[in-house]
Amino acid sequence: MTTTAIIESGMTFGPYPGGQCFHIEKSACYANVQHGVQMAEFLLLKQQEKGPTVWVVEAKSSCPRDFAAYIDEIRVKLVNAFMLSVAACIGRHPPMNDELPQTFKDLNLASTGFRFVLVIQGVPEYHLEVLQSALGALLRPVVKTWAMSPTSVMVLNEISAQREGLILPTLGAGHL
Repeated sequence: MTTTAIIESGMTFGPYPGGQCFHIEKSACYANVQHGVQMAEFLLLKQQEKGPTVWVVEAKSSCPRDFAAYIDEIRVKLVNAFMLSVAACIGRHPPMNDELPQTFKDLNLASTGFRFVLVIQGVPEYHLEVLQSALGALLRPVVKTWAMSPTSVMVLNEISAQREGLILPTLGAGHL
């Protein structure tokens, strides 16, 4: 759907090559189901060692004081985006046929990996493990029932997201 950069929570994601990114939060399909359905930002198709992996990405600019509600909201958005993307890939949402990149439609869902990714701007590295552990615990039922990899939940800050190729480095910044 997009080869342009996605600006979200003060970070610039992409741009990604054609067919690799689907801005699900801005899709017409999501517009049709959005009432009462929270959604992650976008899906990114990455070719990894074990084959194609769909990264379900949510971005945040901070971590508020009500941690339990915050992390549960993230879980809901990631799971909803995962379910809508799988439903779209199997043709449950015909309007999405026109906007979902062919590379997503062609996925063999039985062998495709999925990864839930939260990117939080400004979070120090030493907080990432605690955040990942909390999000991983909430997503454990989905990870287990879908037989996903134990590494299918990632929490990154903007620096680690740059290393993963998700966001662009700040102009003038040195190489990481």
